[in-house]
Amino acid sequence: MPLGLTGDLKTTRDGNRRKRPRFFSQERRAVFLLVSIVLFLVLTPLLEGDRRGEVVIVSNMYLTLVAATLELQENRIIFWSAIPVAAVSMFLLSVIQVYPTPGFLIANGLVLTIFFALVSVSLFAYLGRKKQITNDRLYVSVSLYFLLGMTWYAFYTFINSVQPGSFAEAGVSLTDRLPASKTLYFSYATLTTLGYGDIVPVKPLARIVSVLEAVAGVLYIAITVARLVASSQASSAEDSRGPK
Repeated sequence: MPLGLTGDLKTTRDGNRRKRPRFFSQERRAVFLLVSIVLFLVLTPLLEGDRRGEVVIVSNMYLTLVAATLELQENRIIFWSAIPVAAVSMFLLSVIQVYPTPGFLIANGLVLTIFFALVSVSLFAYLGRKKQITNDRLYVSVSLYFLLGMTWYAFYTFINSVQPGSFAEAGVSLTDRLPASKTLYFSYATLTTLGYGDIVPVKPLARIVSVLEAVAGVLYIAITVARLVASSQASSAEDSRGPK
């Protein structure tokens, strides 16, 4: 019998029931998401501007959306709620390749932001569970950090579509559609508080959102480490007490 995505129970000869290994476990889903995001970061500056390259980039974004959706399997309600959001995002990503109108760009940025934010909140809640620090939790924590950058990347795309010229490069206002590579670069440079200063927010909304991302990047590391340690200690304390 083939294994399901989340595993199932099997009765052994001695009558005990044990869980079969997961075919697509939390750890594997986290690695899948991490690889898809890193691949998107690497391929985007190399392939954008070329027609066939854009197809590869969009396909990679599809892969990232699928990987992010799979990460929500621990919460069935959020999982099934995220599927239509991911589907709409995929549709809009395809449409803007043919009709890059302001309306479609705004809708795509907004839907993508909502989807990535939904996945980020779900993964952050998962990290707060009482459980030992294992490989899957470490992979999820790293994937979530990269996912935060993707969330703000989508939000910046939305902001610049609503208010063209929200960002400037070398003193020149970027009034046209922002290339994905520049938006990604600015997002992760802000998240990690590198602050090179070559691309800067110039309009009020873009500025305050950039500040919020920098704050989130700093707080994420501190809060995540504290939550992982606290949940691990709570789990160990429960194990030491044993069943009542």
